[in-house]
Amino acid sequence: MQIIIFKRPSWRNIALWGILLFILIAYRENVTSVFSGKLKPIYSTNVNTQAIGLTFDISWGEKTAEPILDILKQEGVHATFFLSSPWADKHQQLVQRMVADGHEIGSHGNRHIDLNTLGSGEIEHEITTAQQVLEQISGQKVRLIRAPNGAYDNKVISTANKLGYRVIQWSVDSLDWKRPGPGAVINNVLNGIHSEGGAKAGDIILFHASDSAPDTIQALPTVIQRLRTKGYTLIPVGQLLSEANSTWPPESNLKEEPSSTNK
Repeated sequence: MQIIIFKRPSWRNIALWGILLFILIAYRENVTSVFSGKLKPIYSTNVNTQAIGLTFDISWGEKTAEPILDILKQEGVHATFFLSSPWADKHQQLVQRMVADGHEIGSHGNRHIDLNTLGSGEIEHEITTAQQVLEQISGQKVRLIRAPNGAYDNKVISTANKLGYRVIQWSVDSLDWKRPGPGAVINNVLNGIHSEGGAKAGDIILFHASDSAPDTIQALPTVIQRLRTKGYTLIPVGQLLSEANSTWPPESNLKEEPSSTNK
């Protein structure tokens, strides 16, 4: 009969395994990201200020954008406008007014299609096509993108990152595109759709300035004023990122790298 002798592990090995276990528990989200290969857009930020990112998507429409610009100017608030390049090309004076009023221009792509249904080369073409139009009209360096319909996968994130972009999602959804009424839009932002507690420091709020979201015009002044009474300030996403200690989720911590195609 063969006798198997088990050696007692050394204290050094026990200590090493203990350290490894601690790292796995403390940084489990980051470790999961490394092994799963998942890439994520930026949903929100961790900040030491009371800042909240204010964003608007525009892909179509003639009636909503200008009243929203009027409200923001009256309230002295700056935001990020994610624009599809065909809309921007058709409304160049409004885009130039956004810049003159101190707003930030981000990309909402070229065609309003789900980028995650495309190959990497097609995604790059969509992003660079929009970039050329948006930068020419606005005079700004455009390096933030929100994927149409919020649709993304690893291809979308990695391709955008390669081109020097940061992909921006949202953590507070006004659901204004559903036309639920101004009161519901206000409630969605201030109190949350479920029980998250509504907008707070570091969050990114999603509104639309397309004609599909007429309730935004009536809801926006109240949202701005009530968030101010809570001590919050509303700023563009680029400024929010510059104030952030980190972004959430952990998989979104992608460094902004200049691309050879950048201006």
